[in-house]
Amino acid sequence: MRRGGRHRRRLFPQGPLIPPRDIAGLGRDGIEAELGLLEAETWPPRHNVHKYWGKKPANVVRSYVQYFSHPGETVLDPFCGSGVTPIEAALLGRRAVGVDFNPFAVALGRALAAPPEPSDFKCAAAAILQRVEPEIRALFSTTCRDCGRAVAVRSFGYDRDRLLAVRYRCPCTRKSSAVPPTDADRALAALAVEPVPGTPDADILFGWEMRKLKRHGGIRRWSDLFTPRNYRIAGAIWAEIQSFRDRPDLHAWLSLTLTASLAQFTRMIADSSGAGGGPSWKINSYWLPDTWQELNPLWYFENRAGKSLAGLVDLAQQPVTHPADIRQGDSRSLPLPDLSVDYIFTDPPYGGEGIQYGELSTLWNLWLGAEAALEREIAFNPVRNLSAGHYAAGLDAVFAEAARVLRPERWMTVTFANKTPAVWDALMTACRTAGFTLVTAAPMTRSAPSLTETTMRQAPKADLILSFQKTRRRAAMPRDDAYRLPERIATIIAAMRAAGIGVTAAALFDRVTIDWFSWFYQGGNRPESVTPTLDAVERILADRRDAAS
Repeated sequence: MRRGGRHRRRLFPQGPLIPPRDIAGLGRDGIEAELGLLEAETWPPRHNVHKYWGKKPANVVRSYVQYFSHPGETVLDPFCGSGVTPIEAALLGRRAVGVDFNPFAVALGRALAAPPEPSDFKCAAAAILQRVEPEIRALFSTTCRDCGRAVAVRSFGYDRDRLLAVRYRCPCTRKSSAVPPTDADRALAALAVEPVPGTPDADILFGWEMRKLKRHGGIRRWSDLFTPRNYRIAGAIWAEIQSFRDRPDLHAWLSLTLTASLAQFTRMIADSSGAGGGPSWKINSYWLPDTWQELNPLWYFENRAGKSLAGLVDLAQQPVTHPADIRQGDSRSLPLPDLSVDYIFTDPPYGGEGIQYGELSTLWNLWLGAEAALEREIAFNPVRNLSAGHYAAGLDAVFAEAARVLRPERWMTVTFANKTPAVWDALMTACRTAGFTLVTAAPMTRSAPSLTETTMRQAPKADLILSFQKTRRRAAMPRDDAYRLPERIATIIAAMRAAGIGVTAAALFDRVTIDWFSWFYQGGNRPESVTPTLDAVERILADRRDAAS
């Protein structure tokens, strides 16, 4: 942990840099009024190239970067993940730096920062599809039950290991059909198919997000997630991509197009009969559902190639003066000089039972030929012996480094989603100890909530956006008064109604969490008796309704 005297003494040298205008003088209400209520928009094509868990809305990130920094200044994200912050900062004319320990995140960010020409990618992807299509058609073919001609299968539906349905679309009817399999279909599914030599594979590290695989049994290597024919086809595409190694930009984008479609080549795709928004990797864990689909890889690699091309066209229309600088490293020791950064926007790992970014990237890293040092990940993961103390110490070190590199009186924005009080304590302690003053807090909805977020009652429905200033102010002293949840809820409800915001338990819970965090950030340590849970909020709402009736 780099908390030594050198960093502390040099935080405020003589003549600190002052922002061009006194944002802090506006106060919390003034800043939030100027920023406005930022509703999350769907991701633009440049950020829709690849799945990444917890990806932040580009329009919100862009608005904050534009508000708290100026063209030519340096913007840092020490947990850059999928690269939204550095890419948007670069597009706004900032000198953007992103750091992440995860090799996959770095590969994605670097690809976005140095894209090939769209026409070159289009030709390369088309060539790969042309080479692998004959083998795919041979392995994904059936006979139309209406006209008798050979047609391509869109997917095979299974209940555990039993083939139940064959789905295809034939020109003779111009509609999709789902029919029981024939003996020929069963024979094709049972065909012994050897993998392409050199296809990526390894033993599975059974971490937190692999527990469902361990319970399933019979799963030992990553290749076990695939059917033999889909593993064969994934390997054939991978082998074709290696022929483009002399063009690193093309190779990177083609590789990411494969990893973006890779989950749809596996048995992790539930057969939900059209419900749930289409066949995709919906839950933040590796799993093997009992009813599942074996998808035709041609359809889905081609679909992802189209998304990659759209992302490239989007980026080509927005040239940058200074491409984003994406670095692989540990932000507990940032590779930056003291007082060299003008603004920080970051989304740290959430702790508790939050997303395990390293584990969820393991399959992608395998196919990119990379490996993450998961024992160094800043996370709470009892399965891998990463304790709550390890997580808190990691945040302490990163935010101490953030304070070291950030110029005096400048700003840092942090998004956070965990609603567990103990996890908030870790963030609160890290930011406060590093010398940051909390100025504003606001809720932010997701661009595309995960299935976990939409189905689990206790899951947070909004991120919180916290903006801090690096100031000379003394650390806050503990409050003499108590945080009384019923009274604070009454005040928040009145404010929501005055602003025309509908009062639901989930929306109220988000605002209570903001209020609670702000209260104790400024007032010192949180009493153990204060637990603003969703259950507590719902009980108080019910009491208010009973009292009013």
